[in-house]
Amino acid sequence: MEQVEVALWIQVAAVLAAVAAVIIAMFAAVAASVVALVLGWLDRRTALAISTADQQFQRLFREQELLQRLLENYNRGGSKDSDEAGRMGSEALTLFGAIGPERLPELWESHVSSDVSFHAHLEDPEMPPYKKEAIKVQLALNASRRALDAHLRTGR
Repeated sequence: MEQVEVALWIQVAAVLAAVAAVIIAMFAAVAASVVALVLGWLDRRTALAISTADQQFQRLFREQELLQRLLENYNRGGSKDSDEAGRMGSEALTLFGAIGPERLPELWESHVSSDVSFHAHLEDPEMPPYKKEAIKVQLALNASRRALDAHLRTGR
């Protein structure tokens, strides 16, 4: 073999080594991109699960506070003072409305009922304006609870 042939083979080997290095670099870049995408997806999924669990915990914690207030209201056993009895009844009714029918279905049905019955009360000309305003707030609270439930179910 002559020097020219040896030089040619060395050049071919150098070119092949460069092509192999480029291919290896491209493969490493593609592999790193795929790994980054998978890790990003896993991170987002984990963050969503943590966020959903935190939202549910916060909701249950708030519900615990409301139930404790309602239990305290009931444990007082009422009052002989009509103003205090009225305040306690209003507080209990407010707490029923805030807690919702899922936790207290019987009390909800006997005291709060449904949005349909609330709308009927709004049409009652004998209903005092302050009670109509309370009913409107309760309707808004019911709508908010439904939206929150839908949000927690769908994550959106």
